Amino acid sequence: MYYTIDGLRMFVDERGAAQPEVILFVHGFPFDHSMWTNQMAVFSAHYHCIAPDLRGHGGTSAVVPNDNQSMTLDRMAGDLLALLDQLAPRKPVTLCGLSMGGYIAFAMWRRQPGRFARLVLADTKATPDTPEVLARRQAQADTVKAEGAKAISTSMINGLLARQHRDDVIGVSVRRMIESTSAQGIIATLHALAGRPDSTQTLATIDIPTLVIVGEKDQTTPPADAHYMVERLPANPRFIMIPQAGHLSPLENPAAFNTALSDFLAGS
Repeated sequence: MYYTIDGLRMFVDERGAAQPEVILFVHGFPFDHSMWTNQMAVFSAHYHCIAPDLRGHGGTSAVVPNDNQSMTLDRMAGDLLALLDQLAPRKPVTLCGLSMGGYIAFAMWRRQPGRFARLVLADTKATPDTPEVLARRQAQADTVKAEGAKAISTSMINGLLARQHRDDVIGVSVRRMIESTSAQGIIATLHALAGRPDSTQTLATIDIPTLVIVGEKDQTTPPADAHYMVERLPANPRFIMIPQAGHLSPLENPAAFNTALSDFLAGS
């Protein structure tokens, strides 16, 4: 269904609305709500599950007419906080973000920490981009501007997925998400990612139950980045490494991911 957020028409996959506890799933770049399909199907039996398409992705437009503000991750965080305002959950929310979704989760926490009961940081990191990553983002933006999203899909898939998933149904799904994202959305989001702040200091403020998940074959935010966060989180975080998965662990090994999330929810 669609919600209007400050003039933005946002698509939201919403299931289990009768349940009192909310899980907000925040996708990575350049994907959409469908990356959480396996989690939505399982957890909506006991939770009100919400998986929006972020600004510039999936069914959500990149910009609002006559809106000249730049795309930032903080702005995406504001979109999601405004969505929660409309949904008005009865209890604090479990916030689950993957990759860019984790960066947005940090921004949401900095703005309104009282809204959240639990935090799941999946295949993400707290540190900003290195010069090498910044250069790669700019090169990707230039390529998409000249040739469209298809020009970067294969190289992205090779960096995102464990080798065994690149040419199977998971690879097909990831390619569809990348190539269906508008060039405008990809370019704007690449600049937003490049401009995000260092969230290392934010880690020390997170005093709610936290689960850190990483695919054992994640090349984009490898296990070392997950350990970096775990060492700095003060609330005795849980750490789970997902076998046979790269950067998109909820898609690549949904059974292991769902078990980790279920155990965390039950024990926190």
